[in-house]
Amino acid sequence: MTESYVITVISHTSELTSAQIKSIESSLLSEKLNIKEFTTKSLSSRAIDYHFITNQESSHHLQSTLKQIQLNNTSPEYDIIFQKQSTRQAKKLFIFDMDSTLIYQEVIELIAAYADIEDKVAEITERAMNGELDFNQSLAERVLLLKGIDSTTLWDELKLKIELTNGVKPLCKALKSLNVVMGVCSGGFIPLAEHVKQELGLDYAFANTLGIDESKKLNGTTIGPIVNGDKKAELLLEIASKHNINPKDAVAVGDGANDLKMMSVAGFGIAWNAKPKVQQLAPACLNTKSLLDVLYIMGYTEQEITNLI
Repeated sequence: MTESYVITVISHTSELTSAQIKSIESSLLSEKLNIKEFTTKSLSSRAIDYHFITNQESSHHLQSTLKQIQLNNTSPEYDIIFQKQSTRQAKKLFIFDMDSTLIYQEVIELIAAYADIEDKVAEITERAMNGELDFNQSLAERVLLLKGIDSTTLWDELKLKIELTNGVKPLCKALKSLNVVMGVCSGGFIPLAEHVKQELGLDYAFANTLGIDESKKLNGTTIGPIVNGDKKAELLLEIASKHNINPKDAVAVGDGANDLKMMSVAGFGIAWNAKPKVQQLAPACLNTKSLLDVLYIMGYTEQEITNLI
């Protein structure tokens, strides 16, 4: 049984050049992927769709071949996303990671700066996000290092320091207008996850809670269940069930190894400027400068995006 598929190419710069388009169509599609018949649709000056028909067995081969081509390219000029045409605009649920996804920073490193241990915490964070360390263990190690930091005005100060990722506000506005349910599931901390939820108009926020002592200083522990990779996947499925959404119509977006599990239970996953392991295993990779480019992955043109936001 054949089905319609689409390959979307999104430039890392302001446009796809004619030379790049020629190379994509002749070298990539025709030669490397053996796609001889396709139709094109320009989404904008920097994004283009290639539509074609193939069977399921061939689609799996195409996807794995395309992933290998991308991984072998050490300095890509554009991202290439492969998916079924029928499902790309059927998305009903988006679950986002927070640190280094919805916001540019890693919150635990911002907190660590108060005790001048940012480098030490950042090193553990990097290894955890690359999948080199167990997340629960790495979180416990990092949180213990924060012991003694005064939390009286901590969260209000951090709200002023965090920076929303470029394109995320209009993306969430567009998804809201498409009646998509949205949530943030973070291995970070709930005061800032709630803040980001309010800033972006999300429906849900889940994250970890830091323990404090009687003098309102961080006591080096967390309270309650840890929001790790397994918990993120569990929460995605719970939210989908609550809204009678098929998980196949859900999208998970994140940058770290602890986001891979929720990508695997969702119908689609997007690795946003992600760690190498995540780039390798995620269904789709987006390495541009704006999260608004997610709408190109969904097949919307520049004009349609303008209308949505």
